[in-house]
Amino acid sequence: MARGPMISTLLRVAYDGGGFHGFARQPGLRTVQGELEAALQAIYRLPVLTRGASRTDAGVHALGQVIAFDPPFAIPDAGLRRALAGKLPPDLVARDVWGEAGDDGQPVQPRFANAGKHYRYRIHLAPVADPLTRRYVWPLARDVDVAAMRRAAAAFVGEHDFAAFRAADCQATTTIRRVTAVEITSHPLVHPLAAWPDACELHVDVHGDAFLKRMVRIMVGTLVEVGWGNRLPDGIAPLLRGSERHLAGRTAPAEGLVLVEVRWPGR
Repeated sequence: MARGPMISTLLRVAYDGGGFHGFARQPGLRTVQGELEAALQAIYRLPVLTRGASRTDAGVHALGQVIAFDPPFAIPDAGLRRALAGKLPPDLVARDVWGEAGDDGQPVQPRFANAGKHYRYRIHLAPVADPLTRRYVWPLARDVDVAAMRRAAAAFVGEHDFAAFRAADCQATTTIRRVTAVEITSHPLVHPLAAWPDACELHVDVHGDAFLKRMVRIMVGTLVEVGWGNRLPDGIAPLLRGSERHLAGRTAPAEGLVLVEVRWPGR
């Protein structure tokens, strides 16, 4: 569908975060936003600024990040997707393209217009780490008590003050966030070559309206400490009352986290 510049163009993109210094553009560094804007500038032959739904950290992956921009002129959706396939690097792809009008005729702001986000954190429990998957998981040689982690995770659900679960340099004006679900599931560990013996993969799926900087990774790191027996499952709730950062657990490595989906109304 061709459209004029008053309609924002939206992209659903996926990327391997290992090759990027995060999502947000940074002079002199390779970022997701920087690569997208370079590709769009090459297509439109004019500068194009993008707006993302989530500012993922360096090393964090995405399957369903949503990007918006205001096109200088109309290009049919299918044609733009083909053009992006030819301009973007292999570790960054545009999965979908569509147009949408913002509220009151304003440009679409993906950070505020989305209907929620789903993050997944992957943990490999194995005596020896699998070298073929190390860029996409947190490998742990030490076993965890999954039942205790599930009991602890229940405390995160609801609206709470997540001040203890944000990065020290987080710029958010409020630390109140609403988490709608935290699910921990165990799966056989299989990679493309063969099953990995005596091992399993844990998924920590976190759903919510919005998240603070590194919030999911600190949640996961704290849950792992519960699984190791270093914290009690009942110890999570007191941390959700505006506690200081040092009272929560470690920050899980970026490599295990993927932004699975930015939920979008009507799509």
